[in-house]
Amino acid sequence: MLNNQRLFPRVKVNLKVGFEFVKWNETALDHCKNSHEASIIDISAKGASLKDMPDIDSSHMKKLSTGKNKIRLNLLLSESNDAINTFARLVWSQPSEEVYADAQQYGFEFIDIPGTAFEQIKKFVVSASN
Repeated sequence: MLNNQRLFPRVKVNLKVGFEFVKWNETALDHCKNSHEASIIDISAKGASLKDMPDIDSSHMKKLSTGKNKIRLNLLLSESNDAINTFARLVWSQPSEEVYADAQQYGFEFIDIPGTAFEQIKKFVVSASN
């Protein structure tokens, strides 16, 4: 029997995030240069669920799902924190079943996340769940 417990707690949020599609071998974590805006609907130290991702078509989905592309994220958890820049890979996508019934949701796992950003997100999740 599979145990489906998450390694890190997840909290529902409504955060704006800048993102851009990049090749898998991209290494620069600088701010997004040609960014789009989406919404993070839940977050953990390991990843986030996004919705309202413009310009994500079947070509982008294929590149993301096959590992040819990833996304570069730029997010701000609060005004008192520094912006977090990281890469993420697509791990799932599905239509929303909640209030945003017409919106597609996408699950991304953070990759190449700096240690300080990882700790910042963990603290944010703990404080937001209290």
